[in-house]
Amino acid sequence: MIISSIFHPAVLSTSAISTVVFISWFTFWNKTKLARTEKERAYVSTLLSSSITSVLSLPLVYRLITNGGDFTDILAYSTWTVLATTFFMTFLVFDLSIGMIYYRNKIDILTGWVHHITYLLVLTWAIHTQICSAFVMMCILEVPTFLLALGSIRTQLRRDYVFASAFVLTRILFHAYAIKCAWSMDPFGPVVNALSFFFPVHCYWFYGFIKQQLRKSSKKNQIKPQQVIPVVVAVKEKPTQLIKKKPVIKATIQRRTNYTSNYTTPSLYQSPPVSVH
Repeated sequence: MIISSIFHPAVLSTSAISTVVFISWFTFWNKTKLARTEKERAYVSTLLSSSITSVLSLPLVYRLITNGGDFTDILAYSTWTVLATTFFMTFLVFDLSIGMIYYRNKIDILTGWVHHITYLLVLTWAIHTQICSAFVMMCILEVPTFLLALGSIRTQLRRDYVFASAFVLTRILFHAYAIKCAWSMDPFGPVVNALSFFFPVHCYWFYGFIKQQLRKSSKKNQIKPQQVIPVVVAVKEKPTQLIKKKPVIKATIQRRTNYTSNYTTPSLYQSPPVSVH
């Protein structure tokens, strides 16, 4: 079965099932109050989407690494990659739709509307040209998105440097390797152009993350607790006192200014929550 249209029955049925899955997932988190804030609700669907697409990418990533970088082998048509692409496209539509109701303030014009609509158009083209396998393989880039979503929903699970390591391995190193392999297959071809278009964006995002971490480190170094300074105060004796009193030592403690009340830890560098690139 060859699928080359978004109106194919298999695509429509997959989209319908995916919609039910996303509605059920989001409703569970929202009704049980597991997602308590607008920010947490904004990442609930992203958590599900990024976890599934990351796992689905692994067979194709393994194939590219073990076949000597033969991108032609990756582009071999597979129906399951079309269905996986449809799942992600459904997420894009669902995220915008549900977001307008439950987390409107978290939907940015650029990383929300422009990003989602652009991907819908690109993936429609990918289905039509039957290169969905390339997209699904590049979903390995969703690993840092999963870590970002996890840390945004539960801050105690946030690890900035785990996120940074995953970002470098997937969105910088593997992405560069994929571009090299695609170039060897077809220089200046559509796949190379698509992959190369997003690569500078990833580099810019990582540069921003590094700057943020340096600012965060600098602010921490500026916070120094003031020392407790003991002060000796001699108490004069009155002539009528029969017993000599020993000098009384009073300790005056300079209160440590509560810097932490005015200091907020910079949030994790937020790449678009659903960006695959």
